[in-house]
Amino acid sequence: MEKQTIKKRIESFRARPACVIAVGLVILLLLSAFRTYHIRVIYMPRWLGQVQGTLILFFSLSLVSGLFFLLSRLKGKNDALFLSGLLLVLGLLWTFATPPNQVPDEQTHYLRRHAMAQGQWGFDREHVYPDDVNSFIRHFPEAHNNGYPAKVGNTMYNRFLEYRRAVDSSEKADNISIIIFQVIPYIPAAAGVFIARLAGLDALGAFYGARLGNVLFFVICAFFALKMAEKYRMLLFMLMAMPLSSFVWASANSDSVLFALMALMFASVLSEEFDTKRFILFVITLGILSTCKMSYIVFALLLLCTDKSKWNVGTKGRKMNRFLALAVSIAVFLIMYMGMGAYVRYFSNYGEIPRTIEGTSMIRQLMFILSNPLRYRAVFWDTLKNNSLFLFSGGVLGWLDVKLQFINLATPLVALAVCFDQAPKYIWESGRKTAVFLACSILTYAVVMTGLYLSWTPVSLPQIIGLQMRYFIPAFMGFFMAVSVWLSGKVNRENDPNDSFCAGLIYSLNVIAILMMLRVYYIPLINAVATAP
Repeated sequence: MEKQTIKKRIESFRARPACVIAVGLVILLLLSAFRTYHIRVIYMPRWLGQVQGTLILFFSLSLVSGLFFLLSRLKGKNDALFLSGLLLVLGLLWTFATPPNQVPDEQTHYLRRHAMAQGQWGFDREHVYPDDVNSFIRHFPEAHNNGYPAKVGNTMYNRFLEYRRAVDSSEKADNISIIIFQVIPYIPAAAGVFIARLAGLDALGAFYGARLGNVLFFVICAFFALKMAEKYRMLLFMLMAMPLSSFVWASANSDSVLFALMALMFASVLSEEFDTKRFILFVITLGILSTCKMSYIVFALLLLCTDKSKWNVGTKGRKMNRFLALAVSIAVFLIMYMGMGAYVRYFSNYGEIPRTIEGTSMIRQLMFILSNPLRYRAVFWDTLKNNSLFLFSGGVLGWLDVKLQFINLATPLVALAVCFDQAPKYIWESGRKTAVFLACSILTYAVVMTGLYLSWTPVSLPQIIGLQMRYFIPAFMGFFMAVSVWLSGKVNRENDPNDSFCAGLIYSLNVIAILMMLRVYYIPLINAVATAP
């Protein structure tokens, strides 16, 4: 009786939006006050007053919370639009919160986009960039923190000031040469750079134009992917919206485009029906992805995850054999790969590129593996063990130099909570899709790690170097599905999954990650003074 009374009161309270909003604002105000007080005690920023900091944080949190609840009105009417709208908000937040060139490889990828925006769609070793671009690269160095918190006089704020002074004084900086031989994943951001330059913006504005071009392309692809994914929609959204994923795709890194195409590829086979149109989409996305990063080729096996009764690929009433479809997919990839190779040879003046890591040799390393298979097995498992299977690195941002331990721990917990909530959607009969996705996930780990052992690790070194969690993001879809299906036998299937709760949980984790990252880049430690400009 008492429980029913409490339940009725809660439902009565939830039926009054004004009361819910008022309580939410009070909670945000208290959180803002406590967080501001914590920053003032630990970091002692002279410019930050208690009232000022509380109000800034309160209005910021109120804005992002308001956007979430505004978009949540689309829930039930157009779920794909609701979730892609959230991705757009997250993309914009990460775009302007992450300092320039602090996403891995972002500096060289931006230069490639700028060259394409200038009309250089080939590969010219001597390509000349405008002076403001060279100044931008000089004043926004990659791995700015290099594993250390910001120092007085050497925060990201100082980088913006110095860049602005350099542009105003027409500073000259050395021209940069890059080594990148790809085109397709750079097109959306190159369009953003072109539009920004056309609007009269400088190199910094063009850089944000590149990021926004990637965000727009990603969100458009995400909308169609979420629309196709049907009952797997929330798991796919989680894959795209994890803090590390959002951090990468809301940048000028080419992985943004690859993640967008990955979402479309996954969604094409996750839909209930797999017809000729979805097959064509799958083949094109797989071909582009595998041409840019060979590890994606393992996902060709996803063609085997559709039940025969749902397989409608063919023309004039005749269905194509699934293994023939697999062969066609691989053939299209090979054509794309060889075509890109021919394009590079014809339009490149780089000549032979020397290996940058001393002691590496793919042939010698491969022979070493074949002659010592048990030793390589030990190296493989030891690398996985030392990195906790790359499951607890979701808060390692920047150039692996911004380590947010709370996000490292919270990311797998949030993923588990979402899988638990979504579990009633899945039954063991859907195990075919899950089994194939899981197999592809395991193969992704094997291919990525072996690839880096061959190409980046000195011969006979007992540890694989160069690995990052972002390389394994495609593998997590299979893990999410496997956990959800496993939990489906342990939860009450009559409970309806709460998509709004899941989306809100993931959204909140991103906001927390952004706030923590901003502190690392912009608020220096007490008495920590920069030793270099």
